[in-house]
Parts: sequence; structure tokens; C-alpha cells
Amino acid sequence: MTNLILKFLLFFCIILLVLFSWSILDFWTLLFFWFICGTLDVLRHRNLSKKIIKQYFIGKGILTWLLSPINLFIDLISHKNKHVFSPEDLPEDLQNEIHEVKNIFDLNAENISKKFEESEKSERTMLFYKWYDKKLNEDIEEFNKKFKYIKTIGVSLFREKTSTSRHFGPLRITYRMLYSFTKIQNESSYIEVDGFISRWKDKPLFIFDDTLIHQSFNNETSIRYCAFIDFIRPSYLYIVLYSMLKIFGFIMLKVRGVFYKNWKMI
Repeated sequence: MTNLILKFLLFFCIILLVLFSWSILDFWTLLFFWFICGTLDVLRHRNLSKKIIKQYFIGKGILTWLLSPINLFIDLISHKNKHVFSPEDLPEDLQNEIHEVKNIFDLNAENISKKFEESEKSERTMLFYKWYDKKLNEDIEEFNKKFKYIKTIGVSLFREKTSTSRHFGPLRITYRMLYSFTKIQNESSYIEVDGFISRWKDKPLFIFDDTLIHQSFNNETSIRYCAFIDFIRPSYLYIVLYSMLKIFGFIMLKVRGVFYKNWKMI
């Protein structure tokens, strides 16, 4: 409760500052407001550097910066953001959904890999079963279940010795869960999130806030399949986040190719 009160006080102070600035700066107040929101947002990084700040404001984080007022509002009505999570940090009904989807991937791992083998080869390939609660593929019926929290389900394929670029996710309506459902042998295959490194060999399931800068590496000598699941983050006002997800989901479906332009879709 104390944390929630502090959030609202901070939000109230920002609103007062914007109103005061408007009487002096007029239109420039909007730029000032966006700069303040972006600064608060990027300062969440625990391993902040000049390089991260540059990437955030004039690199791959520009969209995250533009959406920072919305993301900060979402933070205001949501539970504490730990940046990196274990399933036990989450509500029990959400944990149940995570374990259910994880088991579905385990049971269907062979069929999923065959689906990728049938497609044209590419360094990085992606398959969506569900995107912001919209069904895109019905090959595995269990993924089409109506989950309360889980809204995006997909699989990415990394070929040998490939990695993603360092990047930021756009929105904090959801958190990202990655699950490497194929056995990993190499300790140099890992994900790095804001300086925190998690190795797939030791921990095949990983949950994090993907609006923080992150990068994934596959240094295996074989293909790696990784499930990715986005779920609505625990909140004091679930219906607000769900409504926002439906609105943004419609928009994001239209521009999905922009975010995954370096991936081949099947």
C-alpha cells in the first residue's frame, strides 16, 4: 500500500509540474513532459550507461521513449516491477497458466520442430500461435484456450551461432516469459537483461520486463527453439490493462512486421 501511495504522489507531482510549465512554455511543455517521462523510464536500468541512454533516446529505444508516459501510468496501477522474475513471484492463478503452457510445449516439442523443418531455412524464424489474444495458428488446439493472463504465444528458432541485437520492447502492459524447450549444452548460450545474465543450460525458463534493454545469444552448434509468452502483468486494475491490451493489440497486429523485420514468419 505504501508503494502505491508513493506512486500516486509522484504522478501527482508530475501533473502539477506539467500544468505549471504549460503556463510558461506552452507547446514546448509537451516535449518537456516527454523528456521527463523518458528520463524516469530509462533510469529504471540498474546498469545504466551513456550507451544505453543514447540507444534509448536516439536508437532502438525511441518507440519505448514515445510510449513512456503510458508505461509509467501502467507502472502506477501495477504491482512492483522486479525486472526479472521467477514464477513464484507471481499470483497463483498466473503460475498455473505458466505451468500449463510450459507443459503444452513439452508435449508438442517434436511437432513444433517438424513445423520449422518444413519451412524455408533462415537464421532466425518465428511462429505465432496467438498475438495479443488473437489466434493466428490452430495447429495446437490447447494454445487457443482463453487464458486470463497469457495473451501472446509463439516460438522462435535460432540457428547455430546467432544472436539478436540489443533492443527494448515497446510496452509494459505485459511481461515476457521465454522457455527453451530444447536441451542446451553450451553455457555461452544465454540472455542478458540490463546486465543480468541467465544461462539457458541452468535455467530454461526466464521471465522479465522486456522494455529493459536485452539481448539473446545462441552459441550452440545446433538449432535452439525458444517459446515466448507474453502475459498481462499483475495489477491493481486488471480490467484497465486488459482493455489497453485489446486496443494496442489491434494496432500492433497491423505493424507486427516492423518489430520482427529481421525474422522469417511461418
